[in-house]
Amino acid sequence: MNKLKSMLVTVIAITFLTVSAHSFEGFSIGIAGSQTDFDTKGAETKGQAGGSNEKSAIVTQASNVDVGSIFGEYTFAQGSTIGMSLIPGEATLGAKSRTQTVTNGQNASGVITGKAEVSDHMTFYVEPTYMMNEKFGVYVKGGASRVTVNSLESQTSTTISGTYGNKDVWGTTYGVGAKYYMGNTFIKVESMKTEYGTVSLNSTTNKNITADVESEATTFALGYNF
Repeated sequence: MNKLKSMLVTVIAITFLTVSAHSFEGFSIGIAGSQTDFDTKGAETKGQAGGSNEKSAIVTQASNVDVGSIFGEYTFAQGSTIGMSLIPGEATLGAKSRTQTVTNGQNASGVITGKAEVSDHMTFYVEPTYMMNEKFGVYVKGGASRVTVNSLESQTSTTISGTYGNKDVWGTTYGVGAKYYMGNTFIKVESMKTEYGTVSLNSTTNKNITADVESEATTFALGYNF
């Protein structure tokens, strides 16, 4: 958060160093870098003989990820914007290991290591903007995010192995930001939070994982307006 405040102060200071006008209406493309904190809380349920289930303790996992993204957007003459961003590639949310022992002769023993991998992260957003002058504006941001979640699991015993597969999850994104135009080039800084829907994955060995994921990101973006 301190980094974001410093960026905002810098942008505001730059605003008063120039007075030339710029028509920012139209399409833009750009790149962005984000420092993102993920908080994941989940649990695993294992199917047992006789139809009973055994649920592991709820585990909370925090991880910090630096990600890059690309975006395309359209800005109206008033300054407000609609757009879409894409994070290419994959990111790992973290790993957790546990030791499983034989329970009533029903389960094999071994060490299970699980981790979540996210990919194809897309956000569709709107930015209602208030332009304080011809170059500098502040905005609130809201939108919908979609991400593909893949649960990866490795184990020391093949008898407790399982495959979960992938699942697309939607979330709600909201936050605040500021932007500053320099000719056809502009910069944006923003602080965002995303709350994803509950992830529920079933394995081929009658296990189920449920997890709730939230993220907070500080983003710096550079764009070009056509």
